[in-house]
Parts: sequence; structure tokens; C-alpha cells
Amino acid sequence: MTLAIFPGTFNPVHIGHLMLAETALLQFGLQKVLFIISPNPPNKLNSKEVIPVERRVQLLEAALADNLHFALDQRELKRAGPSYTVQTVQEVRQEYKLNTKVSLILGLDAFLSLHSWHKADELGSCCKFLVASRPGWDKQEVEDSVSSFHDDLDWVLLENPPLAISSTQIRTRKKENKSYRYLLPTEVFELYKGYP
Repeated sequence: MTLAIFPGTFNPVHIGHLMLAETALLQFGLQKVLFIISPNPPNKLNSKEVIPVERRVQLLEAALADNLHFALDQRELKRAGPSYTVQTVQEVRQEYKLNTKVSLILGLDAFLSLHSWHKADELGSCCKFLVASRPGWDKQEVEDSVSSFHDDLDWVLLENPPLAISSTQIRTRKKENKSYRYLLPTEVFELYKGYP
């Protein structure tokens, strides 16, 4: 089994997330991408902007339903307290009997802050990082931005199209009664527009 883990808050999931997963799937010949929804992300514990987890699950289920290579993994929903990616990676490696590094899909901002993550060194040693660059950035700009922590990491840039879409942008547009319809898959939009 060749797979990648795609951790995130998915607050809400949008077409940029799905495009990253599809890019990773094709670029690296993966069989599966596990979307790991974080119910209590350590860096957002006090945020009032986080959509209730049961709604985020509903939106992800709708977004992933028509792709047999995408799966929603809810293991972090069963944990008490903050959820840490390193624990999820360890569990997935055991469950799928993986003898190689686990591919981990991350946006560039998350990748650049990786040194501050829980057990970052351990995470770095057991993962290959599939990194989505910022729109408009080339490989050299990314390489110039990484720190010495990243020197020994196994990482590669995804060849994803530069979609400047964020969950924050979608939530803001919804709140301001601006159009966001085509930033989400149709099924997700139909559910999300009905949420307060």
C-alpha cells in the first residue's frame, strides 16, 4: 500500500485541499490519501472560528464521496485533548504495515513551522514531506525560506496548480454575504451554505 496522510482542520474543506491530494496521488503514484481531520488542533484550541467537528466531518464526507482513492480517517476524533501528527503517523504505519516513510502532505506555512511541532525530530525521521508551495513561489524561493531544521528532512514540492484559496477566505466571504460558491465542491457548498 502506498499512501499519504493529509492532516488538517479542514475548516471547511475546499477545492484547493482536493487538488493537493489529487496532485500527490498522481505525482507519486499513491493508492490512497487519508484525510486526517484534527478535532482539537493545538495551534487553534482557542479559536472561535473553528467549525464544529461534526460539521467538518459531514463536509469532508461529502467532498470525498466520489473518489475511491480518498478516505476520511477519524482516528484523531477519538483522542482526548490536543491531537498530534506524530502519533497519527505511528498508528498509520502500524495499521498499514508500512516499512518505509509515510508521505505527509503539508502546505508550505505548516512545513516551515514544522520545527515547533510536537516531537518534530521524530516526525521528521519517519516522514517524506509532500509540500504545497505558496502561489507565485518557485522552488528556489521555497529553498531559501527553509531553516537548518529542514536540511536533513526528506521533502519535495508538489506540482500543484497555484490556487490562492483558503478556508479563512471562505468563512469570511460567507460571513460578509459574498460569493464563495465555486471555491467548494458543489456537495460541500450545498451543506455549508445551510450552516449558521
